[in-house]
Amino acid sequence: MKQTLLQTTVLIGLLFSFSFCQMEKQVSESEANQNLLVGLLAGSAASTSFLLEYNGQWNVGYSYDAEGKLTGTPTGRLIISTNSDGSGSIISSDTSGSSGDITYRILSFDKTKKQLFYQNTPGSNNNQFIDNRSKYGRIDYSAVTSNGCELSSNRCFYFCEAVSGKTTLAEVLNSTVTSNTNNYATNGCGGFTFSRALSRAENSTWTGL
Repeated sequence: MKQTLLQTTVLIGLLFSFSFCQMEKQVSESEANQNLLVGLLAGSAASTSFLLEYNGQWNVGYSYDAEGKLTGTPTGRLIISTNSDGSGSIISSDTSGSSGDITYRILSFDKTKKQLFYQNTPGSNNNQFIDNRSKYGRIDYSAVTSNGCELSSNRCFYFCEAVSGKTTLAEVLNSTVTSNTNNYATNGCGGFTFSRALSRAENSTWTGL
């Protein structure tokens, strides 16, 4: 009888010990998963935070002199609004706003290649690109810098709409079209020049702001 009681007591103790170990293991796994999630979120925010550098209003031109400097008065205008999670939009028009505007909804990007993938919104009303409503494309861009900016601008970058007017995003992602920022002033954007974006004071009277 005593032996049976002793065996029962030992068995209960072992079960309790095993249950405690399992609970401890589950807690550790839960904490590990939580830490992993926090790490992933932090990494994601860090990987997209560079997009915030492009926020604001920009004058845009694409004519260059022999030294590669932007010449003339920029006739384009951009409003860029991005979030740290990588979402956002770009509104493009000329300085008069007479031709209407185009809105690009940012879908994703490749930070290493400096490529941004977008979809034109159905409401874009630029009469020169009316057929591009709801179409997909890709913009290649350079880093934002404060060096060498023309017209007394304190920030600038180059960009090239390398792919546009595609029916599906897959067509854009599979595109083999390339661009070359080294030839920004000549033919680096599919045989054309890159566009030059120069930051401007946010006091525009452009229709649509």
